[in-house]
Amino acid sequence: MWLLVLFTVTAGIAGWSGWAQADRDAIASARQDAGFGAGKAAEQIGHSLAVVRSTVDGLASNPGIGQLFVDPSACRLAFNLGGADDGHLDVLRLDGTMVCSSQPLPAGAASPYVGASWLGDAARASTITGPTVDGRTGRSALLITVPVPGLGVAAAFVDLGSLAATAGELFGGARGLELLVTAGNGVIVTRWPDPGRWAGKPLRDSRFGSGTDVEGRRRVYARAGIEGTDWVVFAGADRAQALALAHRLARRQAPIAAAGLLAGLLATWLVYRSITRPIGRLRAAVRRASTSTGFDGTMSVAGPREISDLSTEFSNLLIAVDHELVERRRAEDTAREHERNYRQMFDASPFPMYLFDTHDLTIVAVNDAAVRYYGHAREELLAMSVTGLCPKDDAAAVEQAIRAAGPVDRAHRQRNLKRDGTVTEVDVTSHITSFNGRKVRCAVIDDVTEREHLDRRLRQSERLESLGQLAGGVAHDFNNLLGIINGYASMSAADVEPMAVTNPALRELHHDLLEIVAAGDRAAGLTRQLLAFARADAVTELRVLDLNTVVAGVEKLLRRTLGEDITLITELTDDSRPIKADAGRLEQVLVNLAVNARDAMPTGGTLTIDTDMITVDAHYAAHHPGLHTGRYARLRVSDTGEGMSKATLERAFEPFFTTKPKGHGTGLGLATIYGIITQFGGHAQIYSEPGHGTTFAALLPVTEETTDRGEPTPGDDPGGAGETILLVEDNDSLRALTERILDRHGYTVLSAATVDEARSFVATHPAIELLLTDVVMPDLHGPALAAEIHRERPGLPVIYMSGYAESILAARSALPDDVILLHKPVSARDLLAAIPRSLHPTAATARR
Repeated sequence: MWLLVLFTVTAGIAGWSGWAQADRDAIASARQDAGFGAGKAAEQIGHSLAVVRSTVDGLASNPGIGQLFVDPSACRLAFNLGGADDGHLDVLRLDGTMVCSSQPLPAGAASPYVGASWLGDAARASTITGPTVDGRTGRSALLITVPVPGLGVAAAFVDLGSLAATAGELFGGARGLELLVTAGNGVIVTRWPDPGRWAGKPLRDSRFGSGTDVEGRRRVYARAGIEGTDWVVFAGADRAQALALAHRLARRQAPIAAAGLLAGLLATWLVYRSITRPIGRLRAAVRRASTSTGFDGTMSVAGPREISDLSTEFSNLLIAVDHELVERRRAEDTAREHERNYRQMFDASPFPMYLFDTHDLTIVAVNDAAVRYYGHAREELLAMSVTGLCPKDDAAAVEQAIRAAGPVDRAHRQRNLKRDGTVTEVDVTSHITSFNGRKVRCAVIDDVTEREHLDRRLRQSERLESLGQLAGGVAHDFNNLLGIINGYASMSAADVEPMAVTNPALRELHHDLLEIVAAGDRAAGLTRQLLAFARADAVTELRVLDLNTVVAGVEKLLRRTLGEDITLITELTDDSRPIKADAGRLEQVLVNLAVNARDAMPTGGTLTIDTDMITVDAHYAAHHPGLHTGRYARLRVSDTGEGMSKATLERAFEPFFTTKPKGHGTGLGLATIYGIITQFGGHAQIYSEPGHGTTFAALLPVTEETTDRGEPTPGDDPGGAGETILLVEDNDSLRALTERILDRHGYTVLSAATVDEARSFVATHPAIELLLTDVVMPDLHGPALAAEIHRERPGLPVIYMSGYAESILAARSALPDDVILLHKPVSARDLLAAIPRSLHPTAATARR
């Protein structure tokens, strides 16, 4: 009985569902047809309008249109969009009188467009107006105009009723689709059927909307826009017609569905008798076998052959399940053994390790190494999340990185926070695993704080080295320019000086020239600072010094420089050992550091200078790139000023970097100090924190030498006695200046701009007594040229000049030992002093 009720209800639901589905399919089919019709109609109308616009544009721009205004009888216009009543094409004068038309007016008929309101706008610019009433036909039309400058207007009237009828006949289809064209301003352009009634009326005055057409009839609509306009084509299929067809089809299918349901009822009853009851008995047998501990592998159930076969399959299945259970227990035993081994490895690992839940990031297990590393008790760690092990500012980034990590995340760099507040850099390697039935990640921590510190120091050292090389190379061009400026200015000042005593104008000129020389000297000093930073300038010969003596000697100067509001304290070691350095450069270091300290203490403070002796071991040297093991004298300058931030500290030694206001510093002070200390074979360091002052430390290697070789004594400049000097310099201005200086001081100069010219002078002038040459030249370097000349003139003295730093010269050109090298800009005094030392080496001490 219940089966009959079930099938009856099912049949009712199926019938109702089929009826509703038929309605939906009918509406969907009608909407699809409407969409196709709307699209095609929009395409056809758009194409027609484009053709008309093109035609009117072509007519207005035709070179021969002016002739029509002169001779209207030459009119031969034609206009056809597919039907005789589609519209007409006209050429009008500015007053609206007809010149030419595709539908000529009857003889003697007046133009209906005289005084038309649209003529004014049409004469000024192209227009598209619609819907409007065609004065000739009285029907609704689309007006397209293009002005003919100075003559009139080319106009096309497109009959909207005919346009809609054409589209309706072409795309109305079997459903007889209604086509409604509306403009963007809410006006009906045309409609098919019945275009004359609705064209030009506002859409809001009709019953269009909510599935009804303008007359109130229910329709299924689709729409499409007309390209190049704001017009929209609505295509509507009759809703009642669509549903009627679906209902007829549904009524035809109803008897077939009823017969199918009855057949299904009968088949179900047969299945119940033949299959369902035997399956029930099979289920009971399977239940008994699954709960029995002595299953012998046999199961017999009466019924059709298929049921007997099924009982056999179940018997085989139970045997397989029993075997699988045995294997599973064995696998579980193996897994427990692996877990014990993993746990032992986890607990005994020297690396900090912890497990955390992948969902809420809570820590679920930690090893002893993690407890020691973080400083928290185990219970505290198990109450924390992973983000609690890092600084608060990093928590969001750490959580995001964990969420984005793959099954294995290798060496992810982040910061960790220990219990005592220490922040460390760590690499975290983690992988997915399971713990007590939970999906967790196992994280292994590798502290790289010390390694990262070394990397940063190495990068800073490399950056400073690169900047130094750049500074050394740039100095060459500055030196050449400064040599020319200072040389000519000095000679001009010397020439003007005797006459400036009695001539006020020349006295002022002499003063100006001296100012130029002074500015050039200051610029040369700036270049020397750059070269000092580069560790590549020609430093005076290093002397054996006592560091305490240098500090004591500059102490009085510093007390006068610092002012009364700054207290200077010196603490000098009693175990002072000699160092090799240049006293002037060391004094420059102390003065620069003292001035920086004074600027950092605007309201006063304490400046402390102390010295002591230290031993650098291998461990300390490994943490400070460029530093070697051994004994060092340490010079420290400490202030109680504002201190520096970490970002400022990392860039402190960079040239031209300064925190002072614009115009108050060049940014070369600490850079120069760094270059000087490094040039002495030492090491420079800065320690500072905001609000806790700054300490500069310089480590200078101790020397075993005990004697001072003294300063070389420059000889006098007696001038020349006609000696012939071969000058080789590729810079024209510098060569002319040098030639002029030598000539004025009694030397005979052979001036060569190229190596080939120099070779020519050597071949034709056997009396050459000295070669004065630039080191780096385009075609051949100075040392190579000197070697070539020495093959013919052995023993010829050579003086080299260069604006490059010595380290750059060493890379570009190998200078011989025991040569005289003048560094540009070369002053006249230095040049004239070097020549006698080269020509008469026994009477002067050559400066290396």
